[in-house]
Amino acid sequence: METLLACLTTPGKAAIATLAVRGPLAWPITRELFKPHKGTLPEEPTAGRFWYGKLGQAHADDAILAVKADTLELHCHGGIEIVRMLQDIYRERGVVIVPWQQFSTDPSIKILDLLAHAPTTRTAAILLDQANGAWERCVQQIEANGNPELVMPKVARLQALIPLGTHLVEPWKIVIGGAPNVGKSSLMNALAGYCRSVVSPVPGTTRDVVTTRIAIDGWPVGLTDTAGMRATSSPLEQQGIARAEAAAEEADLRFWLVDGSATPVFPDDRSKWSVIINKIDLPAAWDWRLAEPAQRISAQTHAGLAELCAMISWCLVPGPPSPGEAVPCLPEHLEWLQRAKKPRAGEA
Repeated sequence: METLLACLTTPGKAAIATLAVRGPLAWPITRELFKPHKGTLPEEPTAGRFWYGKLGQAHADDAILAVKADTLELHCHGGIEIVRMLQDIYRERGVVIVPWQQFSTDPSIKILDLLAHAPTTRTAAILLDQANGAWERCVQQIEANGNPELVMPKVARLQALIPLGTHLVEPWKIVIGGAPNVGKSSLMNALAGYCRSVVSPVPGTTRDVVTTRIAIDGWPVGLTDTAGMRATSSPLEQQGIARAEAAAEEADLRFWLVDGSATPVFPDDRSKWSVIINKIDLPAAWDWRLAEPAQRISAQTHAGLAELCAMISWCLVPGPPSPGEAVPCLPEHLEWLQRAKKPRAGEA
């Protein structure tokens, strides 16, 4: 049986790091390397005990040694080089350094791995519910209930949450398209809260896709500003338009921006786009009712942005989960749902 060591905390330049050691050599090696400030370490460890002392050899770091049921935890300074030095000392004595995902024996390790990368508080809360057993409890209730009239609505609810489950870490993709100079970059900057895209009155300023990550109502979003779509003889601008079209094909939501103060330009296939009327702070140049049910905004004054964000949130997640509700977020969850859709033996 190998002795394993993993760093359980994110590498950093300060703060505290936690190293975990497990295996037959864990205590003998740690007993050699750790010198408590008071007394000595016992021959055998006892769960629940802890000591403050020095960890290392010629160069030693202040550390706290805590004994868990089957693991030793070493809390030391979190500098990258300090952690590397301590790992090297253990490695020289035959300990295998592994990622924390490989070290953990928690059956929900895959969810914990997702939780470690959750980009927002809202998605982290949902993943934390799953790590605390929300999915397992739901599955047990469904499998223990033989009444299809009660089971199938629960299964249907889980299926409806699949898109959310796949975007708890990876952001939803939203593309802003439109003709040149309708305010796409200004809208990107307004939603991002800072100047992410260059804004200019010169048509064709944006030549490539520009993406930034934001959160809308707690949902992670990758927002993409694209080159103005128009007929052009410029090879460089044509490349930008081609990339814009490719980004739109991959998007979860597509917004086509039109200028409310100038002659509108609509996409060839309006069924693929949700229309937004921009520049409503300026006099109308056409009947905006022709674009209903378009959202109306001003990227310049931010009028209508709150309503736009609310609409985006609803489009992404029309039925958000309640606290503690099960959300399918792993391939195993999707496989279980595929089996649950099939009628049981004896059912019509």
